[in-house]
Amino acid sequence: MLKFFKLADGKIQRCAEGESGIIRVYSNPSDEEQRYLIEECGIDPHTLASALDKDEVSRIEYEDNHVAVIMKRPRDLQIGGRMEFRVSSIGAFLFKDELIVLQADNMPLFEHGKLSLRGNPVSGVLLSLLHHATRHFLRDLRYISSISDEIENKIEFAVTNKSLVNMFSLHKSLTYYQSATDANQVLLSRLRSNRARFGFNEDELEFLEDIAVENQQCVNISHIYAEVLMRMSDARMAVGNNNLARIMKYLAVINIVFMPLTVLTGLGGMSEFTMMTQGMGWPHAYSLLVLILTIIGYITYVVVMKIGTPGGRSGGNTRKR
Repeated sequence: MLKFFKLADGKIQRCAEGESGIIRVYSNPSDEEQRYLIEECGIDPHTLASALDKDEVSRIEYEDNHVAVIMKRPRDLQIGGRMEFRVSSIGAFLFKDELIVLQADNMPLFEHGKLSLRGNPVSGVLLSLLHHATRHFLRDLRYISSISDEIENKIEFAVTNKSLVNMFSLHKSLTYYQSATDANQVLLSRLRSNRARFGFNEDELEFLEDIAVENQQCVNISHIYAEVLMRMSDARMAVGNNNLARIMKYLAVINIVFMPLTVLTGLGGMSEFTMMTQGMGWPHAYSLLVLILTIIGYITYVVVMKIGTPGGRSGGNTRKR
């Protein structure tokens, strides 16, 4: 899919139908479009494939008639059984008077971009792409932080594995983001080192420094969030084990409370109980039986709950005389 963009009033605007511009964006290019890019534009087949490979690292390659820049950017959030944040690659091919952009999927490229139109406008568009990717990373990291806070609020009473699976998914996403932002930081450093070959002016260099600062912030935040999520995962497993132990404790108490009652009713069946309560009306007899069983059950419950608690038989400290 091919789209044309142009520069107008300091902004990147989509060209009208049938109008061409200095920016060409190919989203999931067809085989025919890829042949055109290789044969007519002189793009290296390996570099073209790298621009569409989500696992490719960021880098710069210099060709005879253009410069190829491979960068990383986030993909749109995928919400299914669990939330997944993933990254993809973008290829920007800078020619003298035009820019060709390749991406594997149809995603917005210039939502967060700003331009410095002094000097070479093509290099300004490249900085706009990098700025958009960096702002997208920051936005997703804030979203991940809010999701992590929500999971943290629910973790105390969680018994199922849903929250744990969500934390693992977020941690996996942050691993991709760490790798992508680290690679983009290296790319930004190389752009600063080779600023003369790209023709950056002073305003563009200042813009490039701002992008590098924001991207370094993404790197730091992703590392911090990944560490926090790893600690939360450990805490989640400990809390889950503690909650399960508490549930098993209450089930065991219920079982122990009813055990002596079951023994008594088993030893003294209906015939024995009827013989012991001869001369007493059945409403009074059964009321007496329920009262006795209730008292025995309550005493058993009190004794069991004191076991293992501070001040109880096994948990209390012996007083020195």
